[in-house]
Amino acid sequence: MTTVRTHAARDLRRSSLADLRALDLRAADRDLWADEAAMFDRLIATWAGLDDAAWHLPGAAPSDAGGPDWSLAEHVGHLVAWQELAIDYVARAIETGRWPTDDDFDGGDFDRFNERLREPWSSMPRDAILARLSASRPALLELDHRLSPAEIRGDDAWGWVYLTIHGHYLDHLGIIEAWTATLRDRQVDGDPFIDDPRAADQRDFRVQAAPLEADFDAIVAAIPADAFTTAELTPGWTAQLHVGHIADWAFECARAIDVYHRRGHWLSDPEEGVDAWNERMVEAARGERADDTLRRYAAGQAALLDAIDTLSVEELRSPDGWSWAYDCWHGHIRKHSAMLGPWAATVRWPAPGDAG
Repeated sequence: MTTVRTHAARDLRRSSLADLRALDLRAADRDLWADEAAMFDRLIATWAGLDDAAWHLPGAAPSDAGGPDWSLAEHVGHLVAWQELAIDYVARAIETGRWPTDDDFDGGDFDRFNERLREPWSSMPRDAILARLSASRPALLELDHRLSPAEIRGDDAWGWVYLTIHGHYLDHLGIIEAWTATLRDRQVDGDPFIDDPRAADQRDFRVQAAPLEADFDAIVAAIPADAFTTAELTPGWTAQLHVGHIADWAFECARAIDVYHRRGHWLSDPEEGVDAWNERMVEAARGERADDTLRRYAAGQAALLDAIDTLSVEELRSPDGWSWAYDCWHGHIRKHSAMLGPWAATVRWPAPGDAG
């Protein structure tokens, strides 16, 4: 649907939610599909870089039906569940002309109906939820595209179409943006979101690391090559420096384990202090080629994993051994995923003013 806008455009990806709620998204001069794409971009950027444990932490919002607090997993699952419901009722409306009524959903008690939708999402892994979202959204949009603009904006259809695409995103962004910002700060600060993150042994250490590594690799792969080494992500740091920083700490962990074997005691930190060490290593990495940084990251991973294999299970799980191994690998990957994730998700967005 191509339209000509007659009002001042709002950047749906970046404007305040208050400004977005003030828009008449039903207006004839709105591009329904561009609006949906923009708000979907905004939605998925909120959780970029957050790991599975963060998704299942309660506290996003209280239940309107008196149940336990909702998690991010349940909020996103709720969006998916309604898209899957809409696939059925939009298809039926196209065939019969009949749209649902409130009475079709627990007699109009949507709080109770939505409370019953919390499973399977509350216990479903993050990646499974996102796979369902990746399937439901295009399927629903394909059906919605079969309706004319006039049909979509009609009194019978509008709420049921808008409800399950950008209208629903907008409703839940008010909760999701604030909650994911809190989760992101906690993940950057090293909160594991579980009581005891210690691996049972070296094999379990690798099992725990695998999804974190996959998340981080996907984030890095999404960054345009030119932005990887030139765009400042955090003050003074490019994405390349973030990746190199993780590699540096992986090698430092391997060194700390070697020192432990030779001297019989654990280092508390690099001898010169963490801040001075970080600054020195980052300065040394400035100007490094992207391919060299990525190779160094892989080499650091191998060196750390080889080093932890020289420890006994008791040494690995000891307070000092676990602090070095976990903080230098799992912990660092989680922290930097939380920092890089939203930036990588937004770096390809249209420039402000280029899209509504």
